Amino acid sequence: MTAEVNMSIDVELTDLAYGGDAVGRYEGRVLFVPGGIPGERVRVEIVEERRGHARAQLLEIIRPAPERVEPAYPLMTDCGCQWQHIAYPAQLTWKAHIVRQLLVRIGKQPDALVHPTIGMPPTLPPWHYRNIALFTIGPRGEIGQKFTDSHEVQDLPTCPLLHPALDHIYQLVRAKIIDYFGDTRGEMIQGFTIRGAIGKASSGNPGLINTIKAVPTLLTVHARPGSMIEDPQQLAQELMAISPAMVGVIIERVGGRYGRVFVGQEFLNDVVLGRHFRVSADSFFQVNLTQTAVLVERALAMLEPQRSEVVLDGYSGVGLFSTFLATRAARVLAVESQPSAVMDARASSTLNNQNNITSLEGTLERVLNQLHYRRERIDLALVDPPRTGCHPKALQALQTMAPRAICYVSCDPSTLARDIATLCTGGRYRLVSAQPVDMFPQTYHIECVALLARIDPLNTRRA
Repeated sequence: MTAEVNMSIDVELTDLAYGGDAVGRYEGRVLFVPGGIPGERVRVEIVEERRGHARAQLLEIIRPAPERVEPAYPLMTDCGCQWQHIAYPAQLTWKAHIVRQLLVRIGKQPDALVHPTIGMPPTLPPWHYRNIALFTIGPRGEIGQKFTDSHEVQDLPTCPLLHPALDHIYQLVRAKIIDYFGDTRGEMIQGFTIRGAIGKASSGNPGLINTIKAVPTLLTVHARPGSMIEDPQQLAQELMAISPAMVGVIIERVGGRYGRVFVGQEFLNDVVLGRHFRVSADSFFQVNLTQTAVLVERALAMLEPQRSEVVLDGYSGVGLFSTFLATRAARVLAVESQPSAVMDARASSTLNNQNNITSLEGTLERVLNQLHYRRERIDLALVDPPRTGCHPKALQALQTMAPRAICYVSCDPSTLARDIATLCTGGRYRLVSAQPVDMFPQTYHIECVALLARIDPLNTRRA
């Protein structure tokens, strides 16, 4: 018998997939069940049939897993916090398990060494950790987060993932937009992004992150394309006035130069492990400052740069890793394609009085080919690409440059595994180990740092 759509069945859940769903089987077919936990027996309804698998809706938990807990914020279950029904220690265990599964299946690394996931410090709850968040305004005026795999918006009066001071700002911005636009807010505003300098406010002390009352904040409002905000400058000024913590307000997609207006400044200054970083509104920065410090320390410990070495920092952003690599290496070549991030990286070098970082604007594959043409050497490489992973030509160029080790920082273990398979093809590199770091508690998202060592054909001793 084959499961059919709208059919109710009982299944045993045996695994968790990357993407957050529990996995079971029925009549030999794979079932994906959101909200389940391996080890549970559940009653589900088939809601979607696809070739080779089906998706099901959880109806009843017949036998709960011991790791099951009551969600602290039920409104967030379907719009980002997919795993809050799983006890936090179990979330960490499953994340390491998923990374290893993907490295074996996609990365072709049957003996992959994956260390236990480094979670949030025991002194801090696995909530209120984000220093940036994007909020959407729905067509009926809802303000909050989009539902998973949907354009619908869950209206949220508060956001438990944001740092408490930024959650307070969110509530003030939300109230101002409702008051300013009334029922037309969904027609005028598409959403807004709140970014805070948590490290700056806490003087780089992660233990203070959840106790700071005011955090320097940058607000970017995304006007709906084609909307006609009557006086965007006035709106920006009124939003700027809602809190003394607000250092800048930007309204995008309106008339005028570059399609934006702003008051205050268009960047923040933040601090990680005592180093200073300028972060513009358009630039990427890690979302969890507590775990960012852990990520930096683990990457440095795995890569072990030496004082005489030249290090590549690919997809370097505002210079997060470059700044720390520069204290241990002779020279750092930082490569980034986002213009605002390159300007931020250069400003950060000045803030930290560092003169051995060269920030280059361009795609990694193009810059690496130029470096190879000029016969410049790279002794070590660190890459931190976007979720889509490294460009194939960048991976090819890395193999050609042949650094003695490559540290790969990833926010998507599936593309990490894919790129590791490519780098290890032909016996040029081998995977040493992978270290998951929980940057995104309560969600299925996984940050991971992996080390690959070059295999020297003349010397097979392990690097």
